[in-house]
Amino acid sequence: MQLKVQRVLSSQQRISSVDIFRGLAIVAVVIFHYGTFLPLGFLGVDLFFVISGLLVGGILTREFLGTGNVDYKKFILRRGLKIWPSYYAFLFVGNGVAFLLYRDTYPDYVIPAWDLPRYVFFFQNYSGLPYHIVFDHVWSLCVEEHFYLLLPLLFLFIQFSVKSGHRVRYLIYLVCLTILTGICMKFCSFYFTRSQDTYSATHNRIDALAWGVLLYLILHLRGDQIKKQRGSFFYFIGGVALFVVTLIIRGSWENVIFNKVIFHSIVPFSFFLMILGVYYIDFSRLRILRVIAYFSYNWYLWHVLLSTFIFDKFGDQLTGLLVYMASTFLIAVVATILIEEAVLAKRDKIFAPKSVQ
Repeated sequence: MQLKVQRVLSSQQRISSVDIFRGLAIVAVVIFHYGTFLPLGFLGVDLFFVISGLLVGGILTREFLGTGNVDYKKFILRRGLKIWPSYYAFLFVGNGVAFLLYRDTYPDYVIPAWDLPRYVFFFQNYSGLPYHIVFDHVWSLCVEEHFYLLLPLLFLFIQFSVKSGHRVRYLIYLVCLTILTGICMKFCSFYFTRSQDTYSATHNRIDALAWGVLLYLILHLRGDQIKKQRGSFFYFIGGVALFVVTLIIRGSWENVIFNKVIFHSIVPFSFFLMILGVYYIDFSRLRILRVIAYFSYNWYLWHVLLSTFIFDKFGDQLTGLLVYMASTFLIAVVATILIEEAVLAKRDKIFAPKSVQ
């Protein structure tokens, strides 16, 4: 019997280059949360945001251009059935595991009942203290949930206010405006708030997701030309160069404005260029990274939960890193198969086109 991961990765509609970027993103984030092996691995989250914008923007754009409208309720339910079951399983089962592992050594890791609502209703990224370290990486999921709620509204605004012949153009305008808004919000958060926090709030990160939406629109409009352009790979080279220069500046220049505002404004754009440059290249032979990408959502959810426990056993050693990555990936595989795949199978039956009798 063929596993679902095999069927999905062999699908003609699956873009292997996106899988590679997603696989690299999750590996970077997982390593970042163990010891000191990859101190800049948190940038995998920026890459995740661009990829999410690309994929979700593609779903909505195809529906919008194909039917002339967006079914908001259907979109939210479909995304919710993809995200919520695994998330809530992690939140509640994981909190029980945290209680067993950390109640004596790190009791603040456990989420008390009174503090659960901000995790349950996805506003943890706006709530600040108290921190529960093995759960606070879900701030990025809060950002994405808010994005899922807001992006369809942009399409609906265009649907009801712009004539059909001009909709794509105005969609591009609004997405570019969203990018500028996200960058401006980082400046405003730094200069006009007491916390000066520019990291986790949705309005400060929305530009990264919008870069992904813009990427899909460019691919939709100019994809054939980009395929034929021999120099399209130079977009990737430019993105890598920009990324490296940005890291060098960050490492050599102790500037708070650069670190808090400019850095996370440039990095998503560099990922935008990288993906654009290699989007149509076939990476299907890189099977391991593509499999990792398939299980990345549940790996992202569960990996931090065991990081401290394993670190306390093995320390900042390669053996500990390998045990940590292998054990948390195994949990991700089990959670994906038992929860995500099971729910998605039922979701697809619910939303399958009804046959005409």
